[in-house]
Amino acid sequence: MARLAVNGGEPTVKRTLGRPWPIFDEEDEKALLEVLRSGKWWRGAYEKAADSKVGQLEDAFAAYQHAKYGIAVTNGTQALECALKATGVGPGDEVIVPALTFIATATAVVLVNAVPVIVDVDPASYNISPEAVEAAITPRTKAIIPVHNGGYPCDMDRLMEIASKHNLFVVEDCAHAHGSEWRGRRLGSIGHLGCFSFQMGKTLTCGEGGIVLTSDSGLAEKAYSLMHIGRVSGRPFYEFHRFASNMRMTEFQAALLLSQLSRLDEQVEARERNTAYLAKGLREIEGVKPISRDPRVTRWCFYYWNFKYHEDRFDGILRDRFLEALRAEGVPCSVGAHGEPIYHHPVFKNTTWDKCPFHRPDLNYGKVYCTEAERIYRHEACSFPHRLFLGDESDMGLVLEAIRKIRDNTDELKQAPGGK
Repeated sequence: MARLAVNGGEPTVKRTLGRPWPIFDEEDEKALLEVLRSGKWWRGAYEKAADSKVGQLEDAFAAYQHAKYGIAVTNGTQALECALKATGVGPGDEVIVPALTFIATATAVVLVNAVPVIVDVDPASYNISPEAVEAAITPRTKAIIPVHNGGYPCDMDRLMEIASKHNLFVVEDCAHAHGSEWRGRRLGSIGHLGCFSFQMGKTLTCGEGGIVLTSDSGLAEKAYSLMHIGRVSGRPFYEFHRFASNMRMTEFQAALLLSQLSRLDEQVEARERNTAYLAKGLREIEGVKPISRDPRVTRWCFYYWNFKYHEDRFDGILRDRFLEALRAEGVPCSVGAHGEPIYHHPVFKNTTWDKCPFHRPDLNYGKVYCTEAERIYRHEACSFPHRLFLGDESDMGLVLEAIRKIRDNTDELKQAPGGK
């Protein structure tokens, strides 16, 4: 008889692991109803920041992430666009981005008429490789967007050193990293600007939304104006100073985020506690391994938790077959590192720059190939969703039990339809 669920056996897990997402309660309802009944659904024209839920959120989240200024916007993609525009990135400028990220990291660059230069990642962390960044710098390079993949901090010491050496802006993509720290400093406050998403699945959410953080007053003023159709703080409301869009967040979104923020630390502590338990167990199973945590990572808050699968140490079972078997056992798990390299997508494979005034003949995304990103995507990366870690230790025990069961029955997995 089959032991593995993928072959018809009894699954290890017969209940929901972790907690459903998003989490909400009567406090969230109260926050939304307060805005609804107030009749004030946007931040208004003349009120002080403290009189607006959006203004309160900007101050609270900036302080939470150790930054001085926050500019709330409609979503994480527009946060990146707003930040890039604030730095002056524009036509013909090059911005270095990692191969493993969500597509918006690169498309935001295109949407400000600049050119994304895609580089490889560090095999240890799945984050952008500082060596690859430095090798890609040209006279046209204006900025770097390090993405804290899964919320795990990039090597910000090295990246800021490179940026300083070449006079480049650093715009941190922190869509996965609410609360994460590098050497005791929260992400989004280390680069010149930091950008966050509050999309439905994120660890701090209001369905959609985003924010730009900075501690530079000049960049903050520009970002505010770019968010607010070109208005300038302190000037008449119907006076416009820049060509800019409307990226304003609503009072409803801000009220919900303020309520959600009040429980974020508790959720972070639960995730840190459970990942420590899971990581210890994974180290005892041949063929799977947690990411080695750099001692400079003083807090790891994550959107998904990446770990490594080694096909050659798991009796030659292919990574995708392992994932299939694990999901059949009742454990939600997928390809980590935010899926496949972004240059695989048709938007880049089919893009030519022939008619662009800033065309680079040597930049052909169809020919981009990042060795580590390809290997990680095809053979190694696995990830668990953050909601999985909001349960208790027994949930982690079931995850480990399922992996051990697969490890102990690789012969059965090889013999079944699909083989390796």
